[in-house]
Amino acid sequence: MEFRKRNAERQPSNAERESPDVRQLAAAVNFFLKQIIKRFTVESCTEALVLTLAQFIQFKSFLGYRWDSDRQAEHRFRITLDQGKVRSAREALPESPQIRQSEPSGEPGDNLILTLHKSLKSFKSDPAARKTLEQQGCSAALEMNFAYYERPIFWAVLGLANHRLVASDETQEFLLLFCRCCLVSLHGVYLAETQEREGLREKPQPEESFKLLLQWFHSVVRHVNIGISRLENGDVNEARDALDRVSIVAGICLAEIVALMDEIQGREAGGRIQNPEVRSQNRGVGLDE
Repeated sequence: MEFRKRNAERQPSNAERESPDVRQLAAAVNFFLKQIIKRFTVESCTEALVLTLAQFIQFKSFLGYRWDSDRQAEHRFRITLDQGKVRSAREALPESPQIRQSEPSGEPGDNLILTLHKSLKSFKSDPAARKTLEQQGCSAALEMNFAYYERPIFWAVLGLANHRLVASDETQEFLLLFCRCCLVSLHGVYLAETQEREGLREKPQPEESFKLLLQWFHSVVRHVNIGISRLENGDVNEARDALDRVSIVAGICLAEIVALMDEIQGREAGGRIQNPEVRSQNRGVGLDE
């Protein structure tokens, strides 16, 4: 994850002073979660991410693409923001390789890449999008890539009136931390949808799912403590590697939560349909007691 280098000597502008910093991180994450609490899918997560960015970042133009968890799919979804509403339209994958340069490579560290283009001249991954930004009066852009290893999940570009809107250290820290939080949700639901689509999940009993979830949760705790220990010993690279693993394992843990909730909800729905009288009688017994 990186932003392009900039001059750290200059004084912040008025626009930068109004930009978000880490103090707004909790509010941003809570806003994101409120959008997905009733429907947790890759689609809802990307929509929530866009709406949250619109809430906290000043930008003039937005364009994004979302990919299905189906690796054989030959389409993607074009994401736009129209008067506060996120709209998506299915379209065929482009044949031109230039359009697909924005897709991340297969390295784990490339799961999240943020790039600040101080000038649109450096934004070369999507020439058509760059032309649109120019027509809308943008002079800079913030490019965002979210992926699950070699599989693209979500790509977006925010057209900016001025790169200084997101150039401060505080705002870049806010963006990195917020996107890292969203990446865990995207990984979790993407993995759950992929396993469901490809028939990789054996649908164990809820008790077995809980045990598996507990194992993954403690794996998160283990990697967190390894990271802390490495930092205390001054081994920054090992600490970074451990914390990167925390994000990955947290996504797997979330996928298990999604699967467990689906299993429980499916059982409850089946029980209501198959045994309405028995459930009614049981409720009556409970009241008598």
